[in-house]
Amino acid sequence: INIDKKYRITFLSTETGQELAIRRFQETSIDAEKANIVFGNSTHLWKSIEEDARTWVEANWSRWKEEKPMWLDENVKARIQVEWIPTKEGRNEEKQKRKSVRKKSLAQIMMGDEQKIEEQE
Repeated sequence: INIDKKYRITFLSTETGQELAIRRFQETSIDAEKANIVFGNSTHLWKSIEEDARTWVEANWSRWKEEKPMWLDENVKARIQVEWIPTKEGRNEEKQKRKSVRKKSLAQIMMGDEQKIEEQE
């Protein structure tokens, strides 16, 4: 093998995906990275640090709403549990947004089906 021996350890790890996700969440201070770990992965990878994730969302939600970071798009917001939003007003606002998105999506699906039927006729 043409790999310098001192770099071999970089190609192998006994760390599981869950352990890696937890370690990365705990070590980073970058919100976009934390969001990707929690909201971009399956719940089973971070379930054991759910309270840490909730605390992080609760502590930062107001700032994110004000700053509107690029990573906090509607897809990410939809993955945040409404119960994690710290204020009742914020929870209600997010619930209303999600309801209207679902209604729009359902209408688009139904309109798409109608258009397909019309095209077939």
